[in-house]
Amino acid sequence: MYRFSNSLPYLLARLGVRMGDLFTRVIRHEKLTLPMYRVLAALLEQGHPLRLGEIAELTSADVSTLSRIVAEMSRTGLLTRDRPENDQRSLQVALTPRGAELAARLVPLAAYYEEVVTGSMSAKEATELKRVLVELYHNIDRLEQEVEAGLISVAPPTKSKDVHERAETRGKTSLPRGKTSTK
Repeated sequence: MYRFSNSLPYLLARLGVRMGDLFTRVIRHEKLTLPMYRVLAALLEQGHPLRLGEIAELTSADVSTLSRIVAEMSRTGLLTRDRPENDQRSLQVALTPRGAELAARLVPLAAYYEEVVTGSMSAKEATELKRVLVELYHNIDRLEQEVEAGLISVAPPTKSKDVHERAETRGKTSLPRGKTSTK
């Protein structure tokens, strides 16, 4: 039986939100948000300038939101934004020395969070969990294709009467929420 409280998306979101909230409590002292950290970490990991679309893919952020984040980070001196001569429509984003230094200080903190969360898991188990999570992420492609093709929809209402209709057939009156009968 499917239970929301034991569903994979719920459990993953719950973990991610809680870890993100706790991480944000620390990085806000550096005047950063979690999406800003993700941009810094992605650029540091890749080791070269990236296009906005590439950063969006790596950070799971939409491009319009990311554009505002990158603009703010550029104003604060953490990033540079340049248009390559061969593609004036593209925007290349790179870490400044200050941004690289900050990212290099934050990545070990993120690694510590991961170490605490994986707790008593062995390194092999943690690696396997990550492998499975990546596989699950790629399996979502099938759902996306089915949604795009219109193959997934909400089941139509059943033919049985809803709660309000059943209550009325028993002679009860359905009252608006928060109202009580004075009988």
